[in-house]
Amino acid sequence: MNNNQKSETLVVKNLQKVFFPGTENEKHILKNVSLKVYDGDFISVIGNNGAGKSTLLNTIAGTLSADAGEIDLASHSVVNKSITYRSRWMSRVFQDPKMGTAGDLSVAENLVLAQSHTHTTSLRRYKKADRWNRYQELLKTLNMGLEDRLETQVKYLSGGQRQALSLLMATLSKPKLLLLDEHTAALDPKTSRDVMEITQDIVTREGLTTMMITHKMSDALKYGNRLIMVQDGQIKLDVSGEDKKNLKSEDLVGLFA
Repeated sequence: MNNNQKSETLVVKNLQKVFFPGTENEKHILKNVSLKVYDGDFISVIGNNGAGKSTLLNTIAGTLSADAGEIDLASHSVVNKSITYRSRWMSRVFQDPKMGTAGDLSVAENLVLAQSHTHTTSLRRYKKADRWNRYQELLKTLNMGLEDRLETQVKYLSGGQRQALSLLMATLSKPKLLLLDEHTAALDPKTSRDVMEITQDIVTREGLTTMMITHKMSDALKYGNRLIMVQDGQIKLDVSGEDKKNLKSEDLVGLFA
């Protein structure tokens, strides 16, 4: 099925973002960016430092407001809406493993909070046997040993365990759009590879539409069906399918300027 036959999960039109407007420090970061993300896309987003890739993600997420343009998510206009409103259809995993979890709560309590994102629940009732067993089965899929640590406070987990838990929590509600903001950048190389494999498993199993910012060209080439390069506030490259599969790292290096 080609993109013209797929549903559009996210539509960005003529997005603009200017920092410090009207001052000597004015920086035009996003310059009329337009983008369509289709149902089931797994997009790797790369670019130089300062190219605008993080600003693009933050504007989609609502962390930054857009100065002009439109953002439609799951057929809803969200450009002037709050992060809370957007979270009905969107989840995000941050670079810092601590940002996606509550350190003083247990693994199980964190999962309850993530589940209550779409369902009313109570921390007092999380030990019900059926829920406890379900959480153990979910945690087993991470291959991090967390199924035996349901009552452990999250602050005592390793960075990799905490980030894997963040990923699981972000996907419990099966969001229409999953945003991964360099979510392996703070991890050591082996743990980064482990978390990327977990990411691939979850995204594939759940069929999640995903945008992943990464500074690793190897990950950008290996994962996902589509690759976007942001440069000077614009999308310089957008390849998918066989064109992406045939890309080599030297092809991408040649585009960085």
